[in-house]
Amino acid sequence: MADPNDLPTKTAAVLPEMPTRITAEQVIAVLLLIFTLGYLKGVLAPLMVSVLASLALAPPVRMLSRVLPRWLASAVVVIGITSAFGVTAYLLSDEVAAFSRRLPTIVRDVRNVVQSASPRQGLLRQLQQAVSELERSTAKPASDATPVTIVAPVDVQRGVLTGARRVAGYLGQALMMLFLIYFLLASGEMFKQKLVKLSSQRLSQRKITLQMIEEINTKIGRFVFYQAWSGLLVGVATWLAFSWLGVRYAGLWGVAAGVLNAVPYAGPTFILAASAVAALIQFQSATMVAVVAGTSVAITGLEGFLLAPTMLGQAARVNSVAVFISIMFWGWLWGAVGLIVAVPVLMIVKTIVDHVESLASLRELLSD
Repeated sequence: MADPNDLPTKTAAVLPEMPTRITAEQVIAVLLLIFTLGYLKGVLAPLMVSVLASLALAPPVRMLSRVLPRWLASAVVVIGITSAFGVTAYLLSDEVAAFSRRLPTIVRDVRNVVQSASPRQGLLRQLQQAVSELERSTAKPASDATPVTIVAPVDVQRGVLTGARRVAGYLGQALMMLFLIYFLLASGEMFKQKLVKLSSQRLSQRKITLQMIEEINTKIGRFVFYQAWSGLLVGVATWLAFSWLGVRYAGLWGVAAGVLNAVPYAGPTFILAASAVAALIQFQSATMVAVVAGTSVAITGLEGFLLAPTMLGQAARVNSVAVFISIMFWGWLWGAVGLIVAVPVLMIVKTIVDHVESLASLRELLSD
């Protein structure tokens, strides 16, 4: 029979080493970092998008650099991408104008669908209307009272100026991002060499830093490049399928599906729900609702379950919970831009913790 005095020793030998306790300084540092990221959103969000775009456009620049100077190859790629966006916007301008004119009608139709789908809300609305009519019928209007209609003044000029300033701000920010993307592409390996030089004076540490930067460039560049052309593929497929089904504004649906495809889980789910509501409003048929929603699911499903694992391989191997938490956090912090950059930022963090031994616990949390 075992000696009871030996049990604590054996138990202690089996138990794993407890993780280091989190200090108050570390908590304060994380909170300050989150506050800084939110406060500098106007600078950091365009910077992050520009860096990710430069990583996505690096492969075609490298291909063109074999026959052209790098500065010229970068200019050709940036101008080509900008022209493609401009042509797409021009082709969809009529559809956007028609959609904006019908927007009040669409909002009213959606409200009617929601109210008709909720009997309790419809009953409450009928009761409210009955009470209002009863109050109007029992009220005694004064004989000498003159009805007066108060019209709130609308400052059209101020509204136009405000909208013009907002559009000018967006255009200026987009122009700055294009220049930043061009300079990042034209600089080539310059910043990588500077980061390696600044990392440490020891050759072994510089090798680790170089390996980490190369891995980040490879994984993030491959992931963002795949997200770009897979979004284009999903958008074109959605546009063609919805046009064949007769769904109104098929071009806009294609653009929305392509852009939101960059947001895992939430993006395809939103397109599925919105297209189902649109089909219900337009066709008033459960069969067409099922067909349109099924088409959306089929397109995103083929991309997500067949193309993504084949093309990305180990590049995006982060567990689903970490991905969803990252989307929630960056969406809360940076809005729509945060939803798009959430997964690439998480992959950068995952690559860094894979090479830093002191962050082994965080590596375990993020691993698939």
